[in-house]
Parts: sequence; structure tokens; C-alpha cells
Amino acid sequence: MTRKRRKWTGFIMTFVILMSTCHLAYAEAKEPEAMRNLAGEATYTYSEAPHENYPDNGHKLTDGKYGDINSYTDGNWIAFLRGKPWEITIDLGENKSIGRIQSHYLYNNSAGIYTPNIVSYYVSEDGQNWAPVKHMNSAVPLWTEKPPSGHDYVWDGEQDGVPHPSKNAKMIYARYVKIAVTAQIWVFMDEIEIWGVDGKADKAFKLKPVSPDYLKPGKDTAGIRNMILMYNGQYDQNRGNWKKENIIPYISYVDENGVPQDWMYDGVLLLGLRTPDYQRDFGYSALLEDWKWYLDKTFKEDGELNQLNEAVKEAGDQLGDARHKVKVVIMIPNPDETISDFGDIDGDGVSESFVPEEVGEEAAYANRVKAIDWYMNQVKERWQKGNYDRLELVGMYWLAESVASGKTSDADLLKYTRDLVHERKQKFFWIPYYGANYNFAARSLGFDATALQPNHYFDGMDRIRVEAAAYLAQHHGLGIEIETDERMNEDESFRNLYIDYLNGGVDYGYMNGAFKAYYQGVDALLHSSRSSDPRVRELYDWTYQFVKGTYQKQPN
Repeated sequence: MTRKRRKWTGFIMTFVILMSTCHLAYAEAKEPEAMRNLAGEATYTYSEAPHENYPDNGHKLTDGKYGDINSYTDGNWIAFLRGKPWEITIDLGENKSIGRIQSHYLYNNSAGIYTPNIVSYYVSEDGQNWAPVKHMNSAVPLWTEKPPSGHDYVWDGEQDGVPHPSKNAKMIYARYVKIAVTAQIWVFMDEIEIWGVDGKADKAFKLKPVSPDYLKPGKDTAGIRNMILMYNGQYDQNRGNWKKENIIPYISYVDENGVPQDWMYDGVLLLGLRTPDYQRDFGYSALLEDWKWYLDKTFKEDGELNQLNEAVKEAGDQLGDARHKVKVVIMIPNPDETISDFGDIDGDGVSESFVPEEVGEEAAYANRVKAIDWYMNQVKERWQKGNYDRLELVGMYWLAESVASGKTSDADLLKYTRDLVHERKQKFFWIPYYGANYNFAARSLGFDATALQPNHYFDGMDRIRVEAAAYLAQHHGLGIEIETDERMNEDESFRNLYIDYLNGGVDYGYMNGAFKAYYQGVDALLHSSRSSDPRVRELYDWTYQFVKGTYQKQPN
């Protein structure tokens, strides 16, 4: 073999060896590293310490020891008792690739221990600015009768995906993980697991932080800033039959003589609960005859819409503003799946059933759709026939205050209804209660404008509930409902509860920073506006100031 040939032969062999080595190195680099539980090596802190009877030694949540589900006194459990959502921040020490987050909770109905209303996972690089990963609803509905059990709340990058623009994202690259736990009563928790690998994996991506914020008045709220709930169903002493003179103190601020001085609420939600015979409820049991009664009552010649229209005219005349209009939202009764004999919608002689066990899931859903179609068409036709020159119909309101857990038909019906509302160039409104299923998921359910009920006024909670509701509203992009009723005018304790809401608007920023709905029983503020008692009248004055964003905190 000549020297030249030996030279080329050696070169080729060297090249092959080098390429083989590179290929092996490349394969080794690309071989995915098995995930391990990173939480055991991490430290964590609480926004507030667990309940003193179930404390944490600083390692209980990451020591790998699960509590006994048959013994809530097992020392491995830590516990929270309602109040503001608790935040647990886990520090991994440096940015790592996270593929799965899991936390474990106890359900024991007999002991008043329930899975969290909401569990939220967030990640951060600096421990200050957070990106949401996943929000999860209660694993078991409150009060469910079942044996004690353990439940995991899980985010898995492979199954759930990563909230990132890259379709290749399967893991999150971050240093900190935060778990926010919302408790309705008792919540017992034992272990947190964060599965991942050191360093940055190929499919791990950083997430963009999101600043918590309320739903702001604007396009999604049809421009409404402050919406008064005007109940016009069946109420004692005909209080649900609204007349012009009783509406004026809501759409305008009136002095002690009832003379308008300024505009007040810019939106009015018309809704009802009890049926004319007091036997049913529009939220879950009203029948076709009840739906017709409500429409007739609302749209008749001297009904609430005409009375509202005349009220705006009269107030406008006295305020020198003849072009002012008030925005209107109208309720949609709930065609609940428990209604067996709703009534004959299409005139075929057969009463529609919404019960899947009676007619099958497909037919039950179709009948519910039929009811929604009929009602929406009725509202459209009747509105067009009315001469409401000082009103704008800007939205429809879903009366049911929660969404059934695990029933896709409810979610499908909401999205169907949303599309109908949007076809009419209107917005879809919702006001879920504090512990309602999926109140955090209002946007994905199809709602444009959602106000969260704190329920502080009714649950007898300390004022931390107002702060808790503000926290949830900010973190889930919701507005806030301000709640009171006629008792505030007569009972000091209820007066103070109402003031908590007003003061909270200053403390937590929702007075000027959020869309707001106002529940007032039936006519609490009307009585406040007309009271000769200065302490009662000032509740109306403070409400007006709150609506205008000028209210100053009051002692209570």
C-alpha cells in the first residue's frame, strides 16, 4: 500500500471513529433524564401558618410521608380553616425543568373536612412575578356522603400541556412553585410532589408572568361599571312590581326630597327568583308557564322595562340630560336537568323533559337547547316591539350560580347560549357564589362579564372573606358583587357587614378598579334613600359615593 493510500485510509477510519463518537455523545445528550421528586430537596414557606392544632415542622409537606385517610389526627396532616386562600411557595434552589406538580388532600365529610374549593399552581423565576399553570376545582362536591378518602390535585405537562405558545412545551423551566389553596371550611393536606429534572430540558420553557387584576369595565362588560340587581319576580307586598318613582333613586342619586342630583347606576339587571305561586325557583325548577309569566310581566305595557324607560326620561329631564341611556341585562332562567315536565315548547303535544334518565342524554340536552332558543327569541321579539328609547339591551344573565361538576352537558349548554348571545351583539353575564364550582373558569365556560359573590353578608364570616373574594377575583380576572339587604337599615350588625364591602373596595382596590354588581335584597337602597333617620340615609349616600369612586372608609 502506497503512503498516499495509507494516508487516506487512516483519514477515513479516523473520520468514522469521530462520527461514531459524536453520534453516541449526541444520543446520550438527547436521552431524556428520568424525572424525580424535586420537592424533597426544596424548602417552602407559607403566606400564613397552618392552624395551630395541625402545625408544620417545616418538612411535613415534602418528607414523603402521607397522612392516614382514616385518621385526621395523624401527625402527617397540616390543616387550614377557611379564611383567605393560603399560599405555599416552594423554592427549588435554582431553575429546573418541571413536568408534574401534585398535592394531596383529605376528604372526611363526617369531620367537616373537605377538599379545597380551588387549588391553583403558579411558577416563577424570581419568587415575585408569577405565571399561572393550572386552576382546579373541588375534587368532591361539598357535603357529599362518602367514606374518608385522599385526593390528588395534579398538573401534568404531558397530559395537560403547558400554557406556552410553543406546541413542543411539555415542561416548565422555573425555580419557584406556588400552590394557592382556597378552603370553604377545613382543608387537610399532607404531601407536595414536584417532578422534574435539574437544568433545562429540551421541552422545558419559561412562562411569562401575569399580573393579577380584576375584570375591568369595558368591552367585556358592555361598558357597564356598576350594575344594580333589580328583582322583578314575585315578592311579598308586590315589591317586585317596580314603578318609575321607585326606580329613579337607583338610576339617579336623589336628595332627601327625592329630586335627582346626578346619575348613579349605569346598568340594570332584571331578574327574578320565586314563581308567581311561590312554589318554584327560576334558578332550578321553574316551568314554561313561569318563564312566560316572567316575560309577560317584564315586557307588558306598564311592566318593568317601560317603567325603567320612563324613570330614565324623568331623571334626564331633571338633570338636563335628555340623551342619557341606561344599559339593561335580562336573566335567562335555568333549564335544569332535574325538570321532568317543563311544558310543550314546540306545540307537538309533548311536554319537554330535561332529565337524561327519562329521555336519554341527547334528547334531554336537545330539549334544554329548545327552551333556551325559545326564551332568547321571545326576548328579542318583545324588545323590538317595545319603545325603549332610553334603554340599551346589552346582555343576558345566566341565573344558575354554579356549574355542575363533571357534567359536560352544562358546559356545552353554556357555550351554546354564549354563541346565541354573541350573535345578537350582546355580552354574557354571570354572578357565581364564593364556593361555586368553576367560578374561576368563567371565561372558558363562555362568560364575558363575571362578578364573584363574597357571601360575607350572609355566611356570618369575619371580614377576611371580603379580602379572600378580592384575592380570588383578582387572580381569576373577575369583578365583585357588593351585597346587602333590607336588614342593614334596621340591624347594626348587618349595617357593619355592608360597610365591610364598601371599606374593602378602598382597601383592595375594587371600588375603582373592577366591574361591580350590587345585590340589595329587593329594595334596601330605596328605603335608605327615603329614610328620615340620618344613619339610614347615609348608607344610600355612601353607596352613591362608592359608585362614583369617592367613598372614604367608615368605622364599623
